[in-house]
Amino acid sequence: MTKPEEITERPDQAGALFTIFSIWTFIVLCRPQDYLSLLGKIRPSLTLGLITLLIYFSNSGKSEKISNDNQFRMYRYLLMVMILGVPFSYYRSASMKDVFYYASITTMFFYLFYQLVNTFQKLLSLLFAYCSGVAVYAIYILISGNFSSGRIYFGSMFDPNDIAYFIISFLTFNFLFISKNNRGYMRIISVINILISLIVILKTGSRGGLIALIAVLAFLLFKKSSTIKLSIVTKSAFVLIAIISLQFISMDTERYKTILDVQDDYNITGEEGRIAIWKTGMKLMLTHPLTGVGFNRFYEAVGQDREKRGLPPKWQTAHNSLVQIGAETGIIGLILFCLMSLNVFRITRLVIDKARSIELVKLSEMARVGFIGLFISAMFLSQAYSIYWAFYIVLSAVLKHLLDKETETAEIIA
Repeated sequence: MTKPEEITERPDQAGALFTIFSIWTFIVLCRPQDYLSLLGKIRPSLTLGLITLLIYFSNSGKSEKISNDNQFRMYRYLLMVMILGVPFSYYRSASMKDVFYYASITTMFFYLFYQLVNTFQKLLSLLFAYCSGVAVYAIYILISGNFSSGRIYFGSMFDPNDIAYFIISFLTFNFLFISKNNRGYMRIISVINILISLIVILKTGSRGGLIALIAVLAFLLFKKSSTIKLSIVTKSAFVLIAIISLQFISMDTERYKTILDVQDDYNITGEEGRIAIWKTGMKLMLTHPLTGVGFNRFYEAVGQDREKRGLPPKWQTAHNSLVQIGAETGIIGLILFCLMSLNVFRITRLVIDKARSIELVKLSEMARVGFIGLFISAMFLSQAYSIYWAFYIVLSAVLKHLLDKETETAEIIA
């Protein structure tokens, strides 16, 4: 096995540029502006992103050929579908504004991440920063959040379901830093990050988040991996300890029990429940197969559909990312979304099977399990355009790029 440090770094990448880029992506993904009000006033996601992009292009270094990457190619196609659907949107001016802002942030994020995160060590340092940033956010939730009706609320950006989705997106990467070959402080921080993340996810009362969490923990504990090498007895002991520890966490267990109470669940039987919304969303996609109802316009489309059926024109969210993107961008947008998501699994499997570096294998394992959690959680939320989904798409592209570079280096040495 080769070590990831053997993957050479391009000399034209200045340390200052990567530092600025790291700060920007930390703000985009970990959202310190939600608890530091001063940051929120300067719109740091767009402002600092443009500054980073300007500094990057002011350098004369050679860029990576991102146009050859399949994930980026499909991502561009998805943006084109969104833009082409604007003239047919239920609210054209709003869709145009939303598409412009979304495309600006995510395109910069995708492009710069691919160009600047060109070594394993850079990627690993970013992941540790993101995990720590998410944990800090979770601490603010525990300290300043409002726990009512069995759920914890914090700020205006995320509702409890979104909080669970946000935290579970980075949970698995903490396991990369708890092995003995990491520094002591990193191991301690990562263990604390995991514990805090688990507590907050459970306190959100998010049933979709709980299902995603169970799936993630099941993969981590019972699927053989290079990252977590524990005997079945040790893993079972951890499960038992976790179950006992739940008794000391303040959370709404009755809400979680309703997952099994299907017959009385309003989401199944109610006219405004999620099953009814999903059916409406699928109908909207089939009646607008090429353009959809417009970017971020699911609310208006459902309201008008209800009005046509003689029901109160209540605006409702999709509560499912596949339904959301299918209704808003049409069948082509849905296909592209699914293909890019499937590619995350395909690429991580490829890296696990082909990489010479055990560290790169471990990172791909945790990315694979992390995306499982994110995708399951997204099946109960309107997060089709989430920056966290986009993060996994570009992460898979970077992993493939690092694998290609490692293979090229090995061939040259051979």
